[in-house]
Amino acid sequence: MEKAKRKELAYSYAHSHRPMGVYRIVNTQNGKSLVGSSLNLDGVWNKHQFILEIGNHDNKTLQADWKEYGKEAFSFEILEQIKPEEDFVAEVSELAKYRKLLPDLENKWMEQLSPYGERGYHKHKQGL
Repeated sequence: MEKAKRKELAYSYAHSHRPMGVYRIVNTQNGKSLVGSSLNLDGVWNKHQFILEIGNHDNKTLQADWKEYGKEAFSFEILEQIKPEEDFVAEVSELAKYRKLLPDLENKWMEQLSPYGERGYHKHKQGL
């Protein structure tokens, strides 16, 4: 592939929209789940898998279950996506407006799914 074409493809990829929104990692053996949000849904599952594989995930209960049940016992689901206003995301600063939407969407799904205790990998927030 010629250099100019590679450069054009790299630029297009770097400035294109990535799926953004709320996701869930589900342990298919015990039904527990972890809910999260990301500006890059394509990459966040790879990130979690990598950290779990090296045994360094922040969520120690999830880490223990990953070790016990193995990768095959877990699935990744996209719960809700944010639709971008434009197909082309030109600047990182434009992502800030989407980043502000994520906590409310994540909280909505946390309330709906209640992934705490026997149902999930989250701890109840203090004062609840």
